[in-house]
Amino acid sequence: MQTVYRIESGDWAATVAPQIAAHVVNLTFRGEDVLVPLTSKEQLEENPYLHGAPILLPANRTRDGKFTFAGKEYHLPINEPSTGCHLHGVIHEKPFEVVSHSGDSITLSYENTGECYPFPFRMTVTFTVSERGFAQHYVIENKAGADFPLTFALHTTFVEPDHFKTPIDRCQERDSERLLPTGRLTELSPLQRQFAEGSASRNVPVIGYYTAKGHTAQVGEYDYIVSDLFDHWVMYNGNGVSGFLCVEPQCGAVDGLNQPDGHFILKAGDTVEFDTLITRR
Repeated sequence: MQTVYRIESGDWAATVAPQIAAHVVNLTFRGEDVLVPLTSKEQLEENPYLHGAPILLPANRTRDGKFTFAGKEYHLPINEPSTGCHLHGVIHEKPFEVVSHSGDSITLSYENTGECYPFPFRMTVTFTVSERGFAQHYVIENKAGADFPLTFALHTTFVEPDHFKTPIDRCQERDSERLLPTGRLTELSPLQRQFAEGSASRNVPVIGYYTAKGHTAQVGEYDYIVSDLFDHWVMYNGNGVSGFLCVEPQCGAVDGLNQPDGHFILKAGDTVEFDTLITRR
């Protein structure tokens, strides 16, 4: 494991690894894991997403690893050969610099010059623990000199709860082979309505891409509160037999870079901010 930094306050404690994209390798409340912890290099190599809350930029899948913006075609590496897609970006692999660190807070930054996304930007991340819970604050600054498209998500992997409730509205239909959107938004099925109204996770397959109907998910005894620009939720739990539940807030749609209204546009010189809070009810 790389060098890590611990922050704590009251009942809450978090451990952050700057060398793997400011990854939250451990989050606890009264000593109990809230997110699935990262405990070994082998675990990271097996699947870099199913612990903590890795940063996804661009979020989820990009069809054929390419998209067009302002009349120009851009290419991303095909890192999911089974679907021929670019998956989740590569920023989760990049080292962040520690800007400041105190007992209950840490700020880190990363500057992309084109190596992980074809538009220069600076990302600054601040994690804070307090009596309220665990807060994450992300600032992305456009350094490109021109507008660029953005999708952004957090692959937040909770220890599987007894029950959950996520404010979803409609389902972004996927094809079964490449797991890409078909372009249709469908009404929630009876099972998916349970995800919105309250459902078990264990032994219940939870999966799908959804538009958001609110910004607070309930995961067991915890509330996961996210800021307004997160307009989609993605959920996944390994068929309900894997001990985790991913509740992923997402700005933009899956394959949103290939949809005219599926992404956020960050203006030249501007910044965009995202916030989340995990708190105990």
